[in-house]
Amino acid sequence: MNTALDTLIIGGGQARLALGYHLRRAGQRFALVDAHSRVGDAWRQRWASLRLFIPRR
Repeated sequence: MNTALDTLIIGGGQARLALGYHLRRAGQRFALVDAHSRVGDAWRQRWASLRLFIPRR
């Protein structure tokens, strides 16, 4: 099955993730591709002290 996309986003940095968020809210079909296997791997490899802050509810 071949699905047509409206947008192809190359790179998974902060701005591109935000763009994907807004495209999804707008109902657009898009793909986000990155050289790393997990979201945020570029940040993990640059800054060993980086931690994701998620408040508990």
